[in-house]
Amino acid sequence: MPATHPLARRPGLALPDLAEAYWIDAPAVAPLAELRAAAGLDGLGAGLRYEGADVAVLTSLVAAGHGLALLPHSVVSVASGLVGVPLSAPRLVHRIELLNAGASAGDGPAARLAAALMR
Repeated sequence: MPATHPLARRPGLALPDLAEAYWIDAPAVAPLAELRAAAGLDGLGAGLRYEGADVAVLTSLVAAGHGLALLPHSVVSVASGLVGVPLSAPRLVHRIELLNAGASAGDGPAARLAAALMR
């Protein structure tokens, strides 16, 4: 959210508390429909729709006060004028899956990647 937002200093927010806020629907970057579905909320309304795929433009729109967006901490931490407030509920999980051809590929690139991810 913008650094000037009244809720920017909170340690965390529940998504239902933000149901009436203006959100930016950016289907290629931060799709609002997927956020609604993941949270089980119908009330998240888009204040603005951004058709592009440039994260820098989206963060500029948020910083300028045109709406909120759900973004990774790594994006918010380098964007000017934004404050990241963690969601306390619902718990959102990002899952990464790795497919491996099996035991015959035990020392190949997929096995090395799997070992690195497990550290």
